[in-house]
Formats: sequence, structure tokens, C-alpha cells
Amino acid sequence: MDRQYDILVVGAGAAGVVAACVAAEHGASVALIQKEETVISQGNCASAIIRSRSTEAGIAKWIHHTNSLCNWRCDTKQLRAYAEHSEEALLWYLNRAGLTSETEYGDGSRVDGNTDYATLLNDGNGLFAFRSTSHDFTGVWQDRQQTYDYGNDHCYVMAPWIGPKPLNVGNVLRNVLKNVRSKCPNLDVFFNTRARRLIKDGEKVTGITAESNGEVVSFYGSKAVILATGDYMNNEEMVNRWCPDVADFDKKQFGKTGDGHIMAMEAGARMEPIGHTKMMHDFDSALMFEEPFLYLNMNGERFTNEYTGFVYMGNILRKQPRYNGKHVNVKHPEGSRGWYCTIYDSSYTEWPEESFVDGMIPPNVMEKYIPGAVESPQGVFRNLIDLHRCDTLEELAAELDIPFENMKKSIDRYNELCDAGKDLDFGKPQRYMNAIKQPPFWAARKHIRVSSICAGILTNENAQALDHEGNVIPGLYCIGNVGGGFFGGGDYPFHHTGLSLGRCFTFGMIAALHAMKGSQLDSGRHSA
Repeated sequence: MDRQYDILVVGAGAAGVVAACVAAEHGASVALIQKEETVISQGNCASAIIRSRSTEAGIAKWIHHTNSLCNWRCDTKQLRAYAEHSEEALLWYLNRAGLTSETEYGDGSRVDGNTDYATLLNDGNGLFAFRSTSHDFTGVWQDRQQTYDYGNDHCYVMAPWIGPKPLNVGNVLRNVLKNVRSKCPNLDVFFNTRARRLIKDGEKVTGITAESNGEVVSFYGSKAVILATGDYMNNEEMVNRWCPDVADFDKKQFGKTGDGHIMAMEAGARMEPIGHTKMMHDFDSALMFEEPFLYLNMNGERFTNEYTGFVYMGNILRKQPRYNGKHVNVKHPEGSRGWYCTIYDSSYTEWPEESFVDGMIPPNVMEKYIPGAVESPQGVFRNLIDLHRCDTLEELAAELDIPFENMKKSIDRYNELCDAGKDLDFGKPQRYMNAIKQPPFWAARKHIRVSSICAGILTNENAQALDHEGNVIPGLYCIGNVGGGFFGGGDYPFHHTGLSLGRCFTFGMIAALHAMKGSQLDSGRHSA
């Protein structure tokens, strides 16, 4: 059975839902095809650059700054496209979800007449944009590795967080799809339908073949096929080929098997060169996740300068011992890499302000991250919390499942260095050297897993897929983590909160609007 549409979108996630809904709102007949039974998206924060609060030079500096954090491998035309269109995309997403009535940023004070975007947005059903890490890139910006001077220029980023956990962006996107479908009968959704292969007419991609309930169905899109199937973290062969750094780490998601990447390559598209961008972190086991406390591996040994920051911890942990803890993937029966413990004592509340990177959080706030300490903790993934507080180091070692003798030896050495005022072993700045002596003792067992692999098929700034000569493949778009070139470096840059999801929303909108132009689909050449 053949089905005819203007536009096909494969994948109902952060990029695909936006693409399908925007195209439908602009009058296209759209089929949204998803192999799972519902919308799937992870994460809690998406962001945008607010052009009305930014200077043109500030945006140009943000592009240069972001490129520097990605090993100078970004497609800067894609960064420019994000800067120009992300504001519209983010506000569209919030508006269609019922989180705001606004469709323009304005001065940031007109949500329901009296609420700023950075405070509280509520859909009426317990889903909130509950806080904001919005910020202005201006003056001297500095992280643990680099300094960048914006001078008097500005690049303002709006970054609302969705929650409370365990609710996330996936919940918002389900609302977006429901609300748009209620007004757009020209949008059909096919769940439990897996795309298998692209259909071409000459050089142009015109459709897909898919499986649904054991039957093969052909879908045709006269204007475009937009692939938005997510990354390939659960495809072991692809990980070993394209991102081997993460092979020994556990994965946060399931069903991310690189379907879109494979279909696009079979149709002649080119995969981004090896060295794919990986996002690896642990926001969920405990608070104060970035603080440079004492770090011990699962053998109880100190192994790094803790001021490195968790952006790069995945790289460091590749050489640290495996551990067989909770949520280890079945493909790691002997344990996985990515585990370590952060340790500090109860005197931390008296430490000077310069001892913290992100700020001290009082014990009563942290308690909800101690398993069992709070009967019904709110705003957490209960199965992931892993914070511990014990009266003795021996008890703490037992809860962390690390050898006490090794842990005691490491702490004794660390205290010696703290008392001397110099880290002779790893060179951590003196202001972060605080001895561990005063009970009760605190520790978080961290589990760094793969959140996403943000790399894929090379595209241009319109999200059109490119062949091996850099030519546009007519009719084919790759968005979200199927699309490549936006980042380019080995590590995801954490300078800009919510950039990954913001990119997905933005290029979902860009692809849909560009595909609607029709006449421009078959022309164009990308230049880096």
C-alpha cells in the first residue's frame, strides 16, 4: 500500500516533531513516522540566542568562541543559522506546548501579562519551565580551560529548564504534537512503524519503505524526506567504527540504532569524518556535580586534577577501572567505565566562596539525593540518585563499594597536600584544596554515561544532506543527531546550556520551511 504526502518526517523526537508540526502548520500534507509507540526525547533544557538582546558582533564572537571549543571543526554556517533562527524555534515550541502564550521574546516580561520568561511557565498539568540558566555572553568569559573576551558585545542565551524530573522535554513534545494535530488534520502520525530504506527517483529522494505490523508500506513525499531518527549509540558496530571512545561506557537511551544514518549513506550521503561529538555527563546522582572535590576511582585511588570538569571526564575515565553498578548495560557484563566518587566532609559549609565553582548547596537541600533519606523526593530520577553521608570513612567506603584501605590512603595523602597548600600530585589550584577530616563525610558515586552522539550525515545550513562531492542530495534532509557538522569536535561544548536540544528544534524548523519552498530543493552546493 502506498501513501502520498508532501513531506515525510522520520523520527518523532526533538527535531522530528518540530519539523512535522511546522510543515503541517504551513499547509503541507505530512506523515510523521516513528518506530516507537510514542514521542521519544531526552533532556530537560533547550536554548536559543535572543537576537533582540544581542549585538551582531556578539553573535559573531559566539560563533568564533563555539568553534574554538569544538576543535575548530564546526560548520560555522550552521552556527550562524542557529543564531538567526533559534529564538523563533524555541518560542514556537514553548507556545505550542501551552507553556507560554507568547510567540515573540519582546522584552521578556509579557508571559500571561506579568511573568518573565526566566521565572515560571506552567502548562496547567504539572509541567513547568521551572527555572532558567539564561545568560549573557559579554565581557570576559572563562571556563576551566579557556578565556574568551566579548568586550562590550553581547550574545544573550535563553535557556528554560523543563520539569520537574522525571518529566522532561519528551513530555513537552507530546503536548506539542497533540496540540498541533488538533488544528492540523493534514498531519498524520504513524507509530510502531520503522523506516527501512529511502526511495529515489533518479538523484532525488522521494520516499521511504517502512514496516508496520509485519507489513511493508511505501510512503512518498513529493517535496522532501526529513530524517530525524536520533543517534546511533545503541548500534555497537557503528559506535566501534565512528565513536570508539564510548564503546566501554553505558548508554542513557535505547533504540538509537542509527537507522537514519544508514539509510542516508545508502542513498549516497556522506558521514561526518571520524571523531564524532559525544555528550557524556551525570546530572542525576547528586547535586554539586561540577565541584572539584576529591575524586577517587572505584579502586579508591585518586586519578586526576579534579578541576578538569565533567565535560572531559569521559576521556579521563576511559583509562580507569570498570565497575558493575546499577544501570550497567547488558553488553558490559564485567562492568562499564565511567564510574568515580566525589568526596568531601561536613566542613564544606564553612569553606570560602572561592572553594566552589557553581556554589555551595546546604545539606538540607542535598538530602533528597540520599537514597531513602526523603520519603517522596521531588525533581529527581529516584533510581539514579547516589549520594551518601556517613559518620565514618569506613562506612562511607562500604556504601560506595570501594576498598577502605585504598580510600583511606588516598584521603590521607590528599589531606597532607591540602595542609601543605600545594597539589604536588595533580596540580589542582590551591583554592580548591580542602582537607577531608570533619564527620559526617559526604560522597557521590558518579556514573558518566553517553547522553547522545551529536554527529552524523554532513549537511548544509538548510539541513540538506550532502554527497561525497559536497553536492545537495535533492529531497533529503537530516536533522537533530542524524545531521552532522554543527559541532565537529570530539567533545560536546558545555559553555552554552541547552545547545543540543536548541539545535534540534531550530533545524527541525529550518528543514521544514526550506522543504516547503519546493523549487529550491534540487539546487545548491555547500561550502565550508
